[in-house]
Amino acid sequence: MTTNPREGEIMGSSTLDALLSALSVDVEAFALCEIAEDVRLIFPPMEVIEVHHILDGTLYLTIGERDPIVAPTGAMVIVPPGRLQYLAASKSAATSRTSSDVSLPLRDGMIVLDATEGGKAVLRIACGTVQPDPNGSFGPLDGLSDPVAEDLSDVSIVSAAFGAMLAEVAEPGEGAMALTSALMKACLVLLLRRHLQSSRKEGSLPALFSDARIGRAIAAVLDRPSAPHSVTSLAKEAAMSRSAFAQDFKAAVGVTPMEFVARVRLSLARRMLASTMRPVEAIAAEVGFGSRSHFSRVFRECYGTDPSTFRRRNFLGFGVAESGPGTSVPAGRRAPDGAGDL
Repeated sequence: MTTNPREGEIMGSSTLDALLSALSVDVEAFALCEIAEDVRLIFPPMEVIEVHHILDGTLYLTIGERDPIVAPTGAMVIVPPGRLQYLAASKSAATSRTSSDVSLPLRDGMIVLDATEGGKAVLRIACGTVQPDPNGSFGPLDGLSDPVAEDLSDVSIVSAAFGAMLAEVAEPGEGAMALTSALMKACLVLLLRRHLQSSRKEGSLPALFSDARIGRAIAAVLDRPSAPHSVTSLAKEAAMSRSAFAQDFKAAVGVTPMEFVARVRLSLARRMLASTMRPVEAIAAEVGFGSRSHFSRVFRECYGTDPSTFRRRNFLGFGVAESGPGTSVPAGRRAPDGAGDL
């Protein structure tokens, strides 16, 4: 019996840690869904990732024409963008309501979807929509094509984090967006870690995590972002031909190798701008750009503002931070094909 050369080649834990720690999301919206036993709540397709955490009851989640995903109390589900969803407390729910039909006015800042029909809620779900930061997620959520569902009822930090997110949305304080995004990231990392564990047992690991050759190239970029990386040098790290590497990398990660290099460099530069007072020119050189002017141009193309203005709006020094996220990527912008002297 022949064996696929990739079988048995699992990415090292250090690379997995690097990928998961690089995950970055912004919470777009947050709602509390309350559903009666006989009601089916319809979520129309949206161009964001949706996250469901079951607070009470059992969720029967139908996506398109698929069989329902059954998620008990404590479970967490992430749904790819553009999917029609049906949320219900049972398989036989007869009454359908759309999310827009049951959306109540804001209650102390909280969006409530009340699908109880005036009765008792047997299913309560914390629902969030998140937008992966295209210059920080590096793949774990990029190109998500199938829902991911895991029972995390044994992971107390998840229920505590969602409780904190609900409280923060109900009564926002300073840094509310940063806090909810950080809490959501922690929950998503725990979900992905559990999913990787179960997928490994079933032999169905996503390509991003299952191919050790691609993992070596990813690790090379994450460990040495300022190095003069090229498709050829990264293919050598992976011990693959240039063409095969470029094709397999794009399939596994969702972007080309040099787009990935640019994302890593820009994400690192953004973190340094927000957390240090290092000169912009020094940051540009440290992350792999040949000049400050080149760095400033690429940074503006990606984030819609120059590095100095970004720092003034987002510096995290004690007593200096300003309100507002200031880090979203303007519509229509994307990471450049490369950065630095490649």
